[in-house]
Amino acid sequence: MSNGPLDDDSRARIAPLVSEIVERENVGYDVGGYQDALARFGAERLREYDELILMNYTFFGPIYPFAEVFERSETWNVDFWGLTDHGSVTPHPFAAKKTMHAHIQSHWIAVRRSLFDTDAFREYWATMPLIESYNDSVDHHEARFTHHFESLGFGSMVAFPERNYPSKHPAIDLPVLLLNDRCPIIKRRLFFQDPLYLNDNAVIGRDVIEKVKSTDYPLRFVWQNISHTAEPRVVSTNMTLTHVLPDVPTGTGSGANLSMAVLMHVFYESMIDEMMDSVENVPVPYDLYITTTDAIKKEYIERRLAARGREQFDVRVLESNRGRDITAFLIGLRDVLQDPKYDVMLKVHSKKSAQDGFAVGEWFKRHLMENLLSSPGYVQNVLDLFGDDESVGMVFPPVVQIGYPTLGKAWYSNKKPAAALAKRLGIDVPFDANTPLSPYGSMFYFRPEALRPLLDARFRWADFPMEGQYGDGSLAHVVERLFSYASLSEKYTVHSVMNTTNAAINYNFLEYKLSALSSRLPGTITEQYEYLVSITGLPNVLVAIKRSVALRHPRAANILRPAYRGARGVRRLPGAVVRSIKGGTTAEKRADEDLT
Repeated sequence: MSNGPLDDDSRARIAPLVSEIVERENVGYDVGGYQDALARFGAERLREYDELILMNYTFFGPIYPFAEVFERSETWNVDFWGLTDHGSVTPHPFAAKKTMHAHIQSHWIAVRRSLFDTDAFREYWATMPLIESYNDSVDHHEARFTHHFESLGFGSMVAFPERNYPSKHPAIDLPVLLLNDRCPIIKRRLFFQDPLYLNDNAVIGRDVIEKVKSTDYPLRFVWQNISHTAEPRVVSTNMTLTHVLPDVPTGTGSGANLSMAVLMHVFYESMIDEMMDSVENVPVPYDLYITTTDAIKKEYIERRLAARGREQFDVRVLESNRGRDITAFLIGLRDVLQDPKYDVMLKVHSKKSAQDGFAVGEWFKRHLMENLLSSPGYVQNVLDLFGDDESVGMVFPPVVQIGYPTLGKAWYSNKKPAAALAKRLGIDVPFDANTPLSPYGSMFYFRPEALRPLLDARFRWADFPMEGQYGDGSLAHVVERLFSYASLSEKYTVHSVMNTTNAAINYNFLEYKLSALSSRLPGTITEQYEYLVSITGLPNVLVAIKRSVALRHPRAANILRPAYRGARGVRRLPGAVVRSIKGGTTAEKRADEDLT
């Protein structure tokens, strides 16, 4: 039962494996699918079978053979059974009831003829209310099924019961323990569960991945599904897709077999030697392509390359500098990007960020270049990520957060135009809520086929703004954020990398910033976040009221100001801080002016 249309390719792949395919509207979620399937199959036909399995798509497997569980189940004298269950919870988390009863989880319920060929079973489905939400599905079916039929005298069994584990919900809280006991499935929700929940419960997704790697299950199936269906930063956090790599080779060396090209845009020609000092850390043969903006720069770059002993290179003068390194990449080097002989490419460009101040601009450059090209051994480790895993589509440094207020707000004004462009290009990945998982500074390693949607867009120079109009919300800034989403849409994963020095510096600043914020708030990080969410609506409304009153009745506004401050629950802040919170936000504006 497919709760949605299947394309021809999907139907052709499924057809040899099943007896019948039914497409239906997504009405009633999986419960509605079960209802329709049972009605279509019919009670008479069902009597020909010993066992009916009701299962949905919310897990990956079999990690271990299902046969192992079936063999165990043959010894159980029960009417229905499942793979995993959830312990009882009081109060009920999804309904106004005292208790959510312990129950077999609905991703897999096996029902034997002793139950499915009864009036009680048929009545259960015939009287099922319309399921209109996830909560309805849990309340009216998943959390109800087991207790309902056990109260009627039917018996059940669970292959991996929660009573054997120190959690009421081991499928999410203790997945490695389940795998250690050869549970044949892992829940998809692990990948897109709220990271704050996993944090509070110390659920480490990377341990799950490492465990699955020790089996025969092909992880590429997991990434092909998750990469374009879940919020990227959530998946990256839950599964630790950020790698801290040393400066000596520690991997398999598989990256040495990849054919490679380095694509470099050099606007500041005086930086060519500095850039080549880093690029020459690439430990494998590579072809070098350089774009610049005029013939004088081209001549200077070629002289410096020759002086460095570089014999083979291609330096191109661009038709225009509109769009800067983005257009140099997607337009000026389109033919190279479409050349099938390259497995992996590296995109870099000259970067000064002078408008950000010397120290901040230098840090951003260092953040990018060190985390991409720290040393030959480091680069070998990065290339091994591609060589070891064909699902890796892009690798780039994590979001720059020292010197820039990017955390929590890095979409700036780009989210709406990014959504429009993504729709036009067929990029259907869910957007991150506030900080897109993107290559800020637009320097990264990549497989060319991972960026196919952006290459097929066939951008023109005229699509990009003139130099004076280059800023937040313009096409270059939008594309910068969409590089990773294009890769994910093509069912490739994206990973972040850091060298050990950069990781240490960033970790300490992140730890301090979070500590400073948390010190002012009670409870766990989840409770702190929920508290902040709960209060953000009221101040926004009060701001609008305050502005309206101030415009029409300034004297009344002065009288009401203390009450307004009290309702917001905000103390008077130092003048410098107040200025940064108000409309000026100079730091935020500066941060996005030169992210590319």
